[in-house]
Amino acid sequence: MTKAAALYQFFSSFGIPAYEESSVPTNEDGGAPSFPYITYEVITGSFGEEVALSFSAWYKSTSWTEANQMEEKISKRIGRGGIYLLCDGGVIWIKRGTPWAQRTGDDSHSSIKRIIMNLSVEFWTED
Repeated sequence: MTKAAALYQFFSSFGIPAYEESSVPTNEDGGAPSFPYITYEVITGSFGEEVALSFSAWYKSTSWTEANQMEEKISKRIGRGGIYLLCDGGVIWIKRGTPWAQRTGDDSHSSIKRIIMNLSVEFWTED
């Protein structure tokens, strides 16, 4: 599995759709995604390299409850020591970044709740 596919599999494992941030469907494509969903960056490296990567959980609600629950779910999955993803030629080590999470909204609608989360990602791969 490629590095990008391993990242997609990870972000898709939380029970809501996940989209690479430059591939989110739009109304021009036949319809924007329904809430909730995750958007994420694909940044890769090679042996021993560590990169910063961010992703967002998007909800549409008058409350932060569901978005906060998702942030806690993801934080617990990663844990204090991080999580390892298998990929072609090695392993990707995902750890919580600093700052871990930040609440924000969206200028397009006051009920859109977005939590931006940061990761520190190390690549222990052949290339």
